[in-house]
Amino acid sequence: MRPANPRRMERPSPPWLRRFDRPSRLLLHTLTSGPSGALAACRALPRVQSRSPPGEAFHWRTFIATLCTEDPVLEGPTEALALKPLLLLLPVLCQRNLFSLLHVVRSTVPKDCLSQLLQAVRQDPSPDLWVRALAELLEQGVTEERRCSTPVPLTATCQQQLKHFCQKITGTAQQKPELERKLNWCISKPPGSEVGPAGVPDSASQVKKRKKGAEESLEPGGERQRKKTRLDEVGFELGQSSFQRGADAAGAGDEIMREVLGHEPAQSQRSQQDAGTEMRDASQSLQQDAAEEVGDACLDSQKDSAAKVPDSLQMHVPRLKMLLEKESSQSEKAALPALQILNECSPCQLEGLCLLLQLSQCPEPVLMRFCTWLLALTPVLSYTNAAVLARQLFLQRVLSLSQPASRHLMAALTSFCSKYPRPFCCALIAPVLQAPGGGSERMKLLCEVIEDCLEPEYMRLVLSQLLEMSWSEELITVVLGVLGRQVELPPELFNRLVLNLCRMAQEFATSMNYAKLLMTVLTVCASNVTPTHRSHLASVLDLNRTALKKSLQVALEQVAPS
Repeated sequence: MRPANPRRMERPSPPWLRRFDRPSRLLLHTLTSGPSGALAACRALPRVQSRSPPGEAFHWRTFIATLCTEDPVLEGPTEALALKPLLLLLPVLCQRNLFSLLHVVRSTVPKDCLSQLLQAVRQDPSPDLWVRALAELLEQGVTEERRCSTPVPLTATCQQQLKHFCQKITGTAQQKPELERKLNWCISKPPGSEVGPAGVPDSASQVKKRKKGAEESLEPGGERQRKKTRLDEVGFELGQSSFQRGADAAGAGDEIMREVLGHEPAQSQRSQQDAGTEMRDASQSLQQDAAEEVGDACLDSQKDSAAKVPDSLQMHVPRLKMLLEKESSQSEKAALPALQILNECSPCQLEGLCLLLQLSQCPEPVLMRFCTWLLALTPVLSYTNAAVLARQLFLQRVLSLSQPASRHLMAALTSFCSKYPRPFCCALIAPVLQAPGGGSERMKLLCEVIEDCLEPEYMRLVLSQLLEMSWSEELITVVLGVLGRQVELPPELFNRLVLNLCRMAQEFATSMNYAKLLMTVLTVCASNVTPTHRSHLASVLDLNRTALKKSLQVALEQVAPS
């Protein structure tokens, strides 16, 4: 007999989630997978349709009708019974991704369903600002489509020209497979739009298309083309995630303060947390597939970058290799003229040159020698070239660090950071902080470099980067190191810091690192605390369950109102 899965027993799904059918639950899991959940859901929709009976597309009408079904919840501090649509019980991230997805696929969703969903979202008395903006944008799109649905009368000449233009586009696309792939969204009909006799969808044509796609993927070039297409999607995904982070910072204030001050029903909060945890687990397979494809694509990208280095630059590679391997006092004098080619390269050529020199794998004494030469290089490198060097020289070394950094690596990091601090922060520190599975040695190294090498201006830059990320215990130690330098914070940056502290109060209620961070804010940054900040921080301290709670409350009382 197969044992039960203990994780599922510990985290039961919320009761309202069982009202959705299996394809709808899969879609909700994907939408809650992260900031790029909308793109992941858009990619998952064909898979959901392939599991449906032949000829049937995703049942948007059933899905949206279930979302608009009202469910009883306990609301407010008095826990009054109220009815709310299931849409409003979804995690905020899921709501944002849902409306982003509907912008893309709204042509396949019945208009009356969209109107019903927009009416449901208006019932939220204190909506998320980003969800409200997306809903208003969707409503504008639906309204414009209705205005444009009336056919515009065209003359016979105009109709003939338009027909000829469409035939020209489709004919060119069929002759060139690459162009056909790019125009596929325009040429091919939406799923379920092919109708046979008596209005029955032509399922046979869809089966033939799937078989044809499977046969093409078995060809030698088919697999490479598929990976390239997926890589474009992953790249777009990365762009979307950064855009989403900016949106989160803009619209999260009201939501965070509601959570901290307890204006949402406790039962609803628990249900959302359980649902969010379960749905994040469901997205791991998608993330693993994307990581494998990015890894394969990086190998191809490295080969392409090395191939783009012109012969006039490649001729300097043997001499530079010889100078790097040679340990003598004369090597620096000879190296400086040779290093002038770094200023003659474009960023793409410089990346290829670094690959030819194997700088990412060179011994650490050689790395230190190379960074010492960069200190004397004039004119200084451009921002983009310095950022390329920072990634090529240090990124993989720091990410794979499993033991304390050697003195050679520390010396190389220190010298490069002192010469090019802004590229160092943006091209190295930010990616390392965002990398999954942060190791203690990696974070210890970053804290040491940040505290010893960066000027206050760049300390504030690092702090602003940290405030855009989801915090962990390791990241809190980095924030502690930044604030420990007693850097003067502008009001906007301090507001964002307090906002993050409020947002993380429940999650880190028992964390000593988080409690130490609160103490640092109340002592080092006491001059920035306003009466509004004090009221929010007091609510944060009420949630704290560490041994420092009394000391934190005393420190808050001693903060003079500014």
